[in-house]
Amino acid sequence: MPTRKFVRSNADLREAGYTALIESLGYSDAIRFLVHVSQGQGDYLELQDRIFGEMSVDDLYEQAEAHWKQQK
Repeated sequence: MPTRKFVRSNADLREAGYTALIESLGYSDAIRFLVHVSQGQGDYLELQDRIFGEMSVDDLYEQAEAHWKQQK
C-alpha cells in the first residue's frame, strides 16, 4: 500500500472545514451542526443556567466589552 502524504496540516484542515461550514450554513447553523455531531458531557442547559443565570444578552455583551477594553 503506498504511503499517503497529506497536503494540509491537521490545524489547516480544521480551519478549512470550519470555514466551509460557516460559508455554507452561516455562523448559527454551523455551531448548531458542530454541537449536534460533537460528543458532549453533562447537561448543557444546567451548565448554562449555572454560568449565566438570569443574565440577558445585553448584560453578557457589556461584560465582554468591558473585559475586551480592560485587556487593551
